[in-house]
Amino acid sequence: MLIAFYSTLIIFLILFIVTIIYLVSLIKRKRATGGNVIALFFLLLLTGFVSGIYGFDFIKLQAGEVEKTEGNCFIEFNDNGKSIATTTVEIDENVYQIKGDTYNHLRDGTYECTVHYLPVTKIIESLHVEK
Repeated sequence: MLIAFYSTLIIFLILFIVTIIYLVSLIKRKRATGGNVIALFFLLLLTGFVSGIYGFDFIKLQAGEVEKTEGNCFIEFNDNGKSIATTTVEIDENVYQIKGDTYNHLRDGTYECTVHYLPVTKIIESLHVEK
């Protein structure tokens, strides 16, 4: 269920490292111009920010420090063919999403459920549904 989480973390971490290496190599070869440095700096900030957020959640996930909420939840499965199938879970006006069709067997409706999710990105780690 966390494949999209791990994929995003890996991709942005690799982009962050490649951007640092390329920026340092441009500066060492003295080919860095104003536009190149500014563009690479903003790319470095973006990839560093996303890597930091996902990295923080990764550390929390490995330590077992996930958040938990429970109660009546409304579950809706969307598969419109335009993007990745998504299951939307709404509890007390908080919306959580699961990418993929893991829970496509559930009919849209209200259930009693428990959700374990990552603290920053709010990505669902596990969902327990009671009918």
